Amino acid sequence: MHPPPIRVLARRAADLDASTDPDAPADAGLRHFTAVMSLWTEPETAARTGGRTVVEAADADEVADGCVLLRRLSRDEPSLVRGPLDRTRQHWIGTGPHELMPSRQPTLARTRFTTPRGEPASPSTKPFHFGLYTSTAQHNGPGMWRMYLDQGSNLHPLPWHTWELQVTDPAAAVLEITGAAEWAAFVERYGRVHGGAVFPDWTKVADDYAGVHVTLRAILATQGFRFAVKDGLTAPPYWDIESVLWLRWCFSSVRLVEVTPPTAT
Repeated sequence: MHPPPIRVLARRAADLDASTDPDAPADAGLRHFTAVMSLWTEPETAARTGGRTVVEAADADEVADGCVLLRRLSRDEPSLVRGPLDRTRQHWIGTGPHELMPSRQPTLARTRFTTPRGEPASPSTKPFHFGLYTSTAQHNGPGMWRMYLDQGSNLHPLPWHTWELQVTDPAAAVLEITGAAEWAAFVERYGRVHGGAVFPDWTKVADDYAGVHVTLRAILATQGFRFAVKDGLTAPPYWDIESVLWLRWCFSSVRLVEVTPPTAT
């Protein structure tokens, strides 16, 4: 007998709090969050819940609000936990080519930016065939995308090129998703039914917003779970780390800030 989904979600929050040290730097807490949430893949979620992944959004947000780690991180990095997005600290990391993505480039170019117009038949809660993802760099350290890479993955070979993007367009509206209730409302508003689940229609989202910012509180409350909306149940999202999906190019400049490993001089 599997426990109710909300108890599984509470167990996730407890895992996040397991190594909470009130004196630890924010970097340690963010790395712990990254390590824990990256384990919550679709197969792992199904195994822990027995496939029962429907929770009430209000209950999920209540669990997130009880997370000690998130409360501690809010003191040092509030924009990562609850927003709003800090537009001055956005990083994108280009990784080396992989056999599944041989055309991957470690540099940014506006000419390669693709909007979600003509979105393909198979929708996604976190698409990778258009737009651009950034994560927020810490005040004194790397962003969570770099932390994710540091865990190791053969899908993202070295070298890694970290770029800082200047988001200066005042008209670049960014939607903040800070919890389960806001995620459910977002999917309901821009819903697209496919395969018995409701996904965001990113083409419609792009009509209203330049980007969508998914915070740590939202990730804790939503990853792997479904929520009831007017057209059915939402598809389970898997964002892992604080991120922005940019649906329009809103950057005045890009600057290379780090190459890993360092290039020989």
